[in-house]
Amino acid sequence: MKEETAIALMGRDIKYIKKGMDELKKCLKDDYVQKSEFDPVKKIVFGMVTIILVVVVGAIIEVVIN
Repeated sequence: MKEETAIALMGRDIKYIKKGMDELKKCLKDDYVQKSEFDPVKKIVFGMVTIILVVVVGAIIEVVIN
């Protein structure tokens, strides 16, 4: 392979990589939830899981005591 051909192929590959990086940056910017937006949802879900676990543990303790 000639040196000019190799350089041309590398240039083409770099263009594809740059295009892919731009698409990835756009996806990360537009489609993903930021941590600050997710915090309230996380707190609500953790609160609900805590309530469910307390009820289950309470029921197990009640069964053991009776």
